[in-house]
Order: sequence, then structure tokens, then C-alpha cells
Amino acid sequence: MKIEKGRKVTLEFKLYDENNNLLDETTKGDELIFVFGEESTIVGLEEALLGKMKGDKMKVRVTPSKGYGNYDEELTQVMSKDSFSGMDIYEGMEFEADTDHGVGVFSIKEITEEEIIVDGNHPFAGMILNFTLKVIDVK
Repeated sequence: MKIEKGRKVTLEFKLYDENNNLLDETTKGDELIFVFGEESTIVGLEEALLGKMKGDKMKVRVTPSKGYGNYDEELTQVMSKDSFSGMDIYEGMEFEADTDHGVGVFSIKEITEEEIIVDGNHPFAGMILNFTLKVIDVK
């Protein structure tokens, strides 16, 4: 069965940056499962997977425009440490907050004596992504 819109796809993958640093990977029992064509994954992966079948293996290079977009400095802001009063915070921590466009996911980039720098960009925004993929199942 070929991958096409509406098919449930199960993938194993390893994801590397341009310097061949491992960014993410699936493990046995924790594969990526999604319905193809429902914008559940990045455009670059969907384009590469269209028509593939169970057992197919491939390497896919995804540019920011077909991945998580370009890095947007406007999504980085400085907040008062008081905004996080009573919370156990750390650099790299992710949290949700209301924005003008609905709920957004932010990460804490830096904690100083008085301020916290938060970032609303996806952690892989602006990066070229290199995937090694194996199609485990198509239903």
C-alpha cells in the first residue's frame, strides 16, 4: 500500500543538523505515527514520503521553508522574572502562553538576575534538517 492522503503512516527516523549532530530519533515502540495529508508533520517530509511503501528507506534533506520556517527574532522577548514567580524554571524549559494568535509554545532561552528571555520559535526553526527514514507501516 502506498502512502497517500488519509493513510496512517508509521516511521522510524533519525534527525541530524547540517553538522551531523543528532537532534532527535525514534526508538522501538515510540515510532512517529501520523495521518498523511493532515498537516501532522512538516511539508518536506510529506513531499518525500508521497507514494512510498512499507519497508522503504530514504534520506531526506529539508530546508527551513519546508520544515519549521525561518528563525524570527520577533518571537523572542524579554520578560520580568516576576512573571514566573513561584515556578521552578530552567533554561530550555517549554511552556504554553496565550498570544494574539491563540496559545503558543515558548522555551526559556536565558535566565539572568532580573529577566528571562523566551523564544516562540520552534527549536528547529531556521535549520536545514537531514532525516534518515524507514517506513514501518502504511494503513
